[in-house]
Amino acid sequence: MENSQPTDFIDADESSVDESETTDSLEQSDDLIENDDSASAPVVSLDSLPVTGEARVDDALGRLADLSGLPVHEHVAVFEDVQRRLHETLADLAGQ
Repeated sequence: MENSQPTDFIDADESSVDESETTDSLEQSDDLIENDDSASAPVVSLDSLPVTGEARVDDALGRLADLSGLPVHEHVAVFEDVQRRLHETLADLAGQ
């Protein structure tokens, strides 16, 4: 296979791209994302979580209630902790 230059695959007329329209469109998209209230995290309470009867699972799922008090960028750590704890519980139960 021959070495190709990235421009070999681009078939665009550079004169047809209006950079000001592209920039304006991106700025409007950013404004919509920043002002979108529907992107907020749903409220999770301990009352809305299922009770499984397995204390370790219930405890791990209880961590989800912490999401409502955290900024969205910190949710990943909570999800990872819950996943890790559930995985460990499943591994323990599979070994029984």
